[in-house]
Amino acid sequence: MSLELFVLSDRKLSSIEEWRRAIDAAGFALTLDTERSIENLEGHLPARWNGEPAGFECDHWDAREVMRENGDIDFGRGWAHALAFRWGADLKACVGAYMAAAAYAAATGGVVFDGEEGKVKTPKESLETARRIEAEIPVIEARLKEMLSNIAAGKPTGS
Repeated sequence: MSLELFVLSDRKLSSIEEWRRAIDAAGFALTLDTERSIENLEGHLPARWNGEPAGFECDHWDAREVMRENGDIDFGRGWAHALAFRWGADLKACVGAYMAAAAYAAATGGVVFDGEEGKVKTPKESLETARRIEAEIPVIEARLKEMLSNIAAGKPTGS
């Protein structure tokens, strides 16, 4: 199962470096690989969060198509551009994608459409969500480690 976010905006950032500056301005410990130009984003975009792999898929999409396929969502208005973010069950990829999307939206004056929540978020709301996810990851990882340890020891895992 893949999870998706879309940044909808009326302008595109000019480079990965400009995007990295937006990420830095948001205060996130996320770095993006600069091997590709931002115009040629397609597929996996390597990233690191706190020094650990946090890459995700990132592609340019047609904003009208995104809005048409989600016709029940109020996007507030039409948007010119869409940048799609996709990841699987990797928690670090989740935080990487959310941080990158929130920073991109903030830098372009766009919005973030969270497909799982079915909600369009302002840059401020998206930055807050990214920070919440970042804060929850250590708790989730500790709980998963405890559950795996209990399973290995034949103990009940609880609920």
